[in-house]
Amino acid sequence: MRTSDLILRLTERLTTIDPDAVSKRLNRSLSVGLAGSTALLVVIYGIRSDMPQLLLTTMFWIRLAFPVAILITALKLAGRLGHPGVPVKLAWFAVALPFVAVLLVASFMLLATPRGYRLELMLGTTWRVTTANIVLLSLPPLAAAMHAMKGLAPTRLALAGAGAGLLAGAQGSLVYCLYSSEMSVPFWGIWYVLGVVLTAGMGAVFAPFYLRW
Repeated sequence: MRTSDLILRLTERLTTIDPDAVSKRLNRSLSVGLAGSTALLVVIYGIRSDMPQLLLTTMFWIRLAFPVAILITALKLAGRLGHPGVPVKLAWFAVALPFVAVLLVASFMLLATPRGYRLELMLGTTWRVTTANIVLLSLPPLAAAMHAMKGLAPTRLALAGAGAGLLAGAQGSLVYCLYSSEMSVPFWGIWYVLGVVLTAGMGAVFAPFYLRW
């Protein structure tokens, strides 16, 4: 077979690739993950009866802004990690900003609070279960994000899994905001952050096995 014939055979079935294929795939996983987390919340915990009143409070929306910021930046990070060889340093920096912001605000609030009340701000009334609840609600979006990542071309598998885990943890904490009554920034800076980080760690651990080509 001549070289020209081989090239012709290899190229005759080529199809164009949608330039937005990666973002569309991740957005689908985002929709599936949020739906799964919300369904899990309703089945296990239910929706707070005072949610209409909470929606009118400023702190509810400030709390919601934290996981939303992580979700937006983690979505960009996951998309870049799905491409082989794409630089991700700036994307990691962007993901870190919401964490740094909430930790700084929490630190300032604790410094401005009398010693006797600091522990109350950090523990709230649900510190024993909050992190576990967030991780549990993050499982459906983690499965969806890992499945989406598997259909891409990640080469840095552990990092890709961590990126998928950050995306899932953000979704889990976002949905948990519909149930939790904790409105203390130091509380979020400990238990919400821990829930997201643990989910990212789970993604990093399982990714080398699940995402292997």
